[in-house]
Amino acid sequence: MLHYNFHQSNQDATQLLILLHGFISDSRTYNNHLEALLKETNVLTIDLPGHGQDTTSMDITWDFPFLTKEIDEVLALYKEYQLNLLGYSMGGRIALYYALHGEHKLQHIILESTSPGIAKEEERVERQQVDAARGKVLDIAGLEIFVNDWEKLPLFYTQYDLDKDKKKAIREMRMSQQPHKLAKALREYGTGHMPSLWNEIQDIQVPCLILAGELDKKFVKTAQAMAKEISNSHVHIFSEVGHTIHVEDEAEFDTIVVGFLKEEQNE
Repeated sequence: MLHYNFHQSNQDATQLLILLHGFISDSRTYNNHLEALLKETNVLTIDLPGHGQDTTSMDITWDFPFLTKEIDEVLALYKEYQLNLLGYSMGGRIALYYALHGEHKLQHIILESTSPGIAKEEERVERQQVDAARGKVLDIAGLEIFVNDWEKLPLFYTQYDLDKDKKKAIREMRMSQQPHKLAKALREYGTGHMPSLWNEIQDIQVPCLILAGELDKKFVKTAQAMAKEISNSHVHIFSEVGHTIHVEDEAEFDTIVVGFLKEEQNE
């Protein structure tokens, strides 16, 4: 079973917000948000395969059906709650897949800086090659060289302006991961290995909040395109931030997420 941590709300909350982190991160991603979130909902943080304290066997294929089954097992322990799922980037792709194929009914979905996969087959194959090459860097060159390259990706340029303590915490989390496990995660459930869900997401009926940072142009377009396909959805664009909204604007992120859960619960 996946490693997880349950955080009890300060209130007598009936909701449970499940948080799925991004690549080369883990459940500690959301530590700075727990105080605000717990005022409204119980929180469950999960370490996805190959990340954090996860101990999933390396002999198993970590594809999307497997990820869904693993999340099913964890959520079976919390069936008495109203289940809400929030995923960032890689975690958002898993959240979308789970919303369509998971066993447990969700009340709400929140998607941060993510997509339903790559629609065109040739582009998906190209991305698989990129993921494989990055996996090889992890296996051969090691974690520090990979992290140095990862931090230079255009996707994360807006993190350059974060304060020193935040940047240090992010790097320490990245450097605490295990390179061979990260490589396996890339090869087996990286972006290139995600089945395209563009023709399925219209089947999502539960309220869906789609988040993007205005400086993250690619994912703003993706967010708007998803909203056209998901009938019961709303897009919120955060001003002056990029891909990592929950890091670059923590207070506004918490306000929007908590507000969405409260609003939907009261309807």
